[in-house]
Amino acid sequence: MARREFTRNQREQIVERSKNDLGQICCERCKLVLAGKPYEIDHILAEALRPEADKQRKITIAEGQLLGKDCCHRGKDGKTNQDVKAIAKAKRVYNGANGLKASKQKIRSPGFPKALKSLSREPKPTLAPRPLYTESK
Repeated sequence: MARREFTRNQREQIVERSKNDLGQICCERCKLVLAGKPYEIDHILAEALRPEADKQRKITIAEGQLLGKDCCHRGKDGKTNQDVKAIAKAKRVYNGANGLKASKQKIRSPGFPKALKSLSREPKPTLAPRPLYTESK
């Protein structure tokens, strides 16, 4: 199933909902007045984390929020980075629970014996040079 997107009408309703008493658009997470700053309409719960049954029904404005692009949505501690981490963890847990990925454990064996290094190692004898070509008669 593809990612569900908000319709234009739903995005307009979310923008209207985010306005403060003075009619200014505010970030719904930190209440910062955006005053011409960029913003994005985002899913409150990432679509990748939703159960398949949820994705079958139509999306509502209650599932969306208006976030300032610089204050809450993008950036180091933004919602997008948190969502990416949560989605990766959910995939790891799912794969581990269903045996889809082998665990990375160290080999449980005594290993090979260590090679003894002698202090007085004798050099290997050199071989006599061999002719490269032989004359045929």
